[in-house]
Amino acid sequence: MIYPPQVALVGLGRVTERPVAVDGMLTVHPTVTATLAADHRASDGATGARLLTAIDRLLQRPEEL
Repeated sequence: MIYPPQVALVGLGRVTERPVAVDGMLTVHPTVTATLAADHRASDGATGARLLTAIDRLLQRPEEL
């Protein structure tokens, strides 16, 4: 539930080992599911997508945090 003045919530699941294709090879990597709930009256889906992309990039390169 999003309560004013909030306009969005980000949820992160637990880290799990999952198969991932990297350079055409199948390998196992730790992965996490990120979800975004947003009030579309106050925010835009494209902005939310950019936020999730930025979170993905930073989690893959934690030294940039």
